[in-house]
Amino acid sequence: MKSNTFKSIFLYGMLGLCFAFLASCDEEENLNTAKTLATCTDGMMNGDEIGIDCGGACGPCEEGMELGRRAELYVSNNANGDITKFSITGDSVITYTTASDEAEGIYFDIEQDLVVQASRSGLTLDAYKGLSMLTEDSDATSDFSGAADLESPREIAVSGDTYVVSDNGSNTYFVYTKSGDSFTLTSTVEIPFPVWGITFKGKDLYGVVDNTGDLAVFNNFEANAKDGVLIPSKRVTIGGIVRTHGLTYDGTDDVMIMTDIGDAANVTDDGGFHVIADFSRKFDALSDGEVLPASLQVRVAGPSTSMGNPIDVAYDSETDAVYISEVGNGKVLGFTAIGDGGDLTPTYTKDLMLASSIYFSSEETDGNIGNESVAQRTWLYATNNANGDINVYDSQAGLQKSVTSESNASEGIYYSALNDLVIQASRSNLRLENYSGFSGIPNGAVANPDFASSAGLVSPREIAVSGNRIVVSDNGENKFYIYCFDGFSFKLVSTLVTNCNLWGITFKGNDLLAVVDKSSDLAIYTDFIENNKTDGVVSPDKRITIEGIVRTHGIDYSEAADVLVMTDIGDADDANTDGGFQVIQNFNALLEATPNGSSIAQSQQIRISGPSTRLGNPIDVAYDHKTQTVYIAEVGNGKILGFSDVLNSNGNIVPTVHTDLTSASSIYLYNN
Repeated sequence: MKSNTFKSIFLYGMLGLCFAFLASCDEEENLNTAKTLATCTDGMMNGDEIGIDCGGACGPCEEGMELGRRAELYVSNNANGDITKFSITGDSVITYTTASDEAEGIYFDIEQDLVVQASRSGLTLDAYKGLSMLTEDSDATSDFSGAADLESPREIAVSGDTYVVSDNGSNTYFVYTKSGDSFTLTSTVEIPFPVWGITFKGKDLYGVVDNTGDLAVFNNFEANAKDGVLIPSKRVTIGGIVRTHGLTYDGTDDVMIMTDIGDAANVTDDGGFHVIADFSRKFDALSDGEVLPASLQVRVAGPSTSMGNPIDVAYDSETDAVYISEVGNGKVLGFTAIGDGGDLTPTYTKDLMLASSIYFSSEETDGNIGNESVAQRTWLYATNNANGDINVYDSQAGLQKSVTSESNASEGIYYSALNDLVIQASRSNLRLENYSGFSGIPNGAVANPDFASSAGLVSPREIAVSGNRIVVSDNGENKFYIYCFDGFSFKLVSTLVTNCNLWGITFKGNDLLAVVDKSSDLAIYTDFIENNKTDGVVSPDKRITIEGIVRTHGIDYSEAADVLVMTDIGDADDANTDGGFQVIQNFNALLEATPNGSSIAQSQQIRISGPSTRLGNPIDVAYDHKTQTVYIAEVGNGKILGFSDVLNSNGNIVPTVHTDLTSASSIYLYNN
């Protein structure tokens, strides 16, 4: 049973001590006694000092005395729910006993001298005032709390008076407004993925996708935080992470740090963390569903790190130190001189059973949440089988530029803003071609590829990219070609024979989704890259039927919205009037619920088709989840078409976007 002693008792005791100190300030013996009680002779900046052994109850810092830096960690835990404050510069530990039995999520506001913690036992957001005045282990009673709204709180993110609690009970962000001494629940935001760690970057809220290595962002979160489901603005994969939990962002250094717990069953030695420097440039360049390569990050992991289940992370931009709350081994760890990472030994280590959330505070770093992302862009990159030119359009199909490539017919295209290059599959040259510095190539220019693969393809139809791997779907002999791309060359990794008629392909996380040409089927290959490092024969792990489709060609999947779109060319002999496409929402759950060999019913889909659509042979497709717009490469009628607000549409509708492109073959949506 926890003590309910109030902070005020301790404060009055301290006040009496101060009066006694003042009354006897001329007596050397009493002065030394007071200093000893206030930790004023131990060579450390602890207690309420502002310098080493000076300031606060220790007397003024005289000229020549060494001033110290306030650098503190506030840590919650799931063993007893107490709040532990670690002074990094003072090398001290103070524990504040709370009424919680478990807690996760913690924040400290030095200006208000306010600690806020999410109680997993009380299911409340609790605020504690004046804890910095308490210089030894003490009982703490919350000064105010929110209602018991929570289910399973995991993390807190704060922007001004907005407090967001990430709760994985039903995967919800609870949004509170702090006004004076109260928390008011302003919205309950349902998140379409498993949640855990969250952090603000300017007005944008970033959240890890639990059970994956993915990171999602909600642009301008506060303005969009309403009751109901909120789709992320973008979701990308952070290469090299097995399963992420904690994250923190620092605006001074523009660095994002994410933890990797590895295998959840191994809580002792397979954890790590990733440091992403120059984060804004890297993340903002990625389109929805892309991968941030591990080569653009620094990873710290290995047996020397003492990390098994690093549940949360904090960062000090003054010393470039990373602090970890390690729940598996029950420790608070610190790492400095990280450099290129690797199996580093922690430079700071303290025991704390079931350490959960961690927050770093100092004068230099408090409130440095940086700036939100700006200048998002939606562009379409299209290729064709009439002349192989690369055309670039804005979201309204306005032509931005047309570049003559070295190909006379192309199918399959991809653009990387991170590297500013276009990759296309040439049907005339039977190879992959790379065009670097693409944004600098002017409209109407003739461009030669910087490099290309060997001419080993037979009949390329589509490409899909995951990190530095490029997959070509080739229906000449129904093969997948997997290439490794290093920025300077394409290296063929493996050639895979399949028993499916191939055409369109797209990645869904690590899984490859492939349409089965001459049918309405969809084939799923799990962990496609990892499982196919050598030549061989590959069969789908699951094959299902998409009811309502006659013959499918094009496919696209949105990671952010969990939406799958597939085209239907109908009768191949009718290239002008009988085409369509189908949209499947909540695709991941439907896929899991559909057994191998079974079907997703048409009643669970949206179908767009009919004479007004101008769809005859929709050969490829791209989906913009931000505007719910489907873009089509319509080869039969020679057009690029767009259909907006498709989640609220059905049937024979007129395209809202259209432009001519003879023999349009493939499109890629860059949507950052």
